[in-house]
Amino acid sequence: MVAGTPGLVACISGRGELLRARAAGERLALLAAGLDGDPVSLLTRGQDLEAFRHYPAGDAYDLASHAQFYYHSHRDGEFGHIHLFQRPRGMSRGLRPAVAAGEADAPCHLIAVGFGVRGEAVELFTTNRWVTGEAWYRAEAVKAMVAGLRLAPSGPMAPVAEWLAALVAFYRPLIEVLVDERDRAVEAWRQAHPGRDELNDERLEITSSRVIDPAADLAGLVS
Repeated sequence: MVAGTPGLVACISGRGELLRARAAGERLALLAAGLDGDPVSLLTRGQDLEAFRHYPAGDAYDLASHAQFYYHSHRDGEFGHIHLFQRPRGMSRGLRPAVAAGEADAPCHLIAVGFGVRGEAVELFTTNRWVTGEAWYRAEAVKAMVAGLRLAPSGPMAPVAEWLAALVAFYRPLIEVLVDERDRAVEAWRQAHPGRDELNDERLEITSSRVIDPAADLAGLVS
């Protein structure tokens, strides 16, 4: 974590939010302990990793909520990350993109989860629009989607989906801060690079990030 940037504990305000986060963290710990392997191994199902290939093939998609995720890595030696999205058909009425994509069903990217060498979650980060080709929603709309996330696809990816939903619920206060920081980073880039399309400028890729440790972060809430 960059010095001076708030972690989960610093993002929580009020006893109600603290109790909610603590309960979410305890549920996350139970789900993680109950997984038959780490999330990465379950998503890749023992296959050799290919750069940029999505795992599972065709992505994990919840037909009820229209949330979607996949795992991939960009290069050899990287431990990879999950990208989590919300499709429009599962959004609350009235949410509209600030910048639409080419297709009406283009998703909104909610958060990315980075993994370590043992398949453990070690980072949360947001990305610029060009990275995933998403429809671009302002921070307030993204935070509303995060708060209302439902993720329960059927099939073999269901345990990982349940774990991922619990991770998002636990870190929701931090994710909200990261989404706000994303918008500020993009605006700062626009001001510093006049005449360029800041959302499609490949020099700006990661727009905010934090190192995470679910067990330590939960301990920080109960100590």
